[in-house]
Amino acid sequence: PRARKSVKARRARIESPVMRANEDLILRTPLVQLVPYREEHVPRYHEWMADAHLRAATASERLTLHQELDMCREWARDSRKCTFIVRDASTSTMIGDCNFFFNDVDDDDACEIEIMIAERGARRRGAAREALEVFMAYGAVELGTTTFTAKIGYENVASNALFRGLGYEEKSRSDVFEETTYELRARDDAGNAKARFRATWARVERDSYDAFEARRRAGP
Repeated sequence: PRARKSVKARRARIESPVMRANEDLILRTPLVQLVPYREEHVPRYHEWMADAHLRAATASERLTLHQELDMCREWARDSRKCTFIVRDASTSTMIGDCNFFFNDVDDDDACEIEIMIAERGARRRGAAREALEVFMAYGAVELGTTTFTAKIGYENVASNALFRGLGYEEKSRSDVFEETTYELRARDDAGNAKARFRATWARVERDSYDAFEARRRAGP
């Protein structure tokens, strides 16, 4: 959906058109829900991207609704990317998104990670941290991720603090792009997902997204 993603898409190795591992997966905790990015989510996402400050914070450019739809469809066919819409668990309302990019030429199982909490009312309530904890656990335990990398602009004070608080360590800085690259290993010395990710995964409820939505819409 973002300009930065489209550039990455051209660099990535696009495999044969297959649906992603999370095409019908919802990950739930009492605080957040992570659901697959589908076409019904695009209109709200498009509204978020009308905010110039949000575009600047996420290194994005304004796309048309049609372009956003095309990007959503492209991602559904790209097994080198994984994205979830983040929802408030109490209301099932969209509040942001999180993404993996498996584009490391030296390590197929290393990925870049991003998160955006677009709804202002959902910020500073722990949703970003919880979504990242769940998302990283999914990557480490289910996808076999070896390393998480995050690139954050110098001026994004909240995100820099968030990732450092999650244990990410500074790897490098780019004054040209005005961003810091952070890294966090996902596996222990034995090659297994670290205990912290296994513990998080054990508390996450997993379900079919379609089945969950059918129950939710049917009501009590």
